[in-house]
Amino acid sequence: MTNPFIHALVFTAAVLIPGGLLVYFAWRATRKVISLKANPNQNVDSATSGQQPTPEEALDEFCRMYPAYSPESLRAKNRVKRLKLYKTKPSKKSQ
Repeated sequence: MTNPFIHALVFTAAVLIPGGLLVYFAWRATRKVISLKANPNQNVDSATSGQQPTPEEALDEFCRMYPAYSPESLRAKNRVKRLKLYKTKPSKKSQ
């Protein structure tokens, strides 16, 4: 339902009818599952989606897409440096 007024009327009727909310939420859940496409799992990359990449290929692709997370990035080096500093820093003595 794209019309908010009709949606509000149906929701109000579901609240007033005993057990209507269960039917309403079940109906809404099935509406989200059902797609208007003939094959909802197909996309532009469906020809290459049959093969799973190896872990190395997946890591290389991830690092190419998000260079801030690669092990050689300044962000990663700074994080490792801060972790090492935290581990070597003397702890506070309790009083």
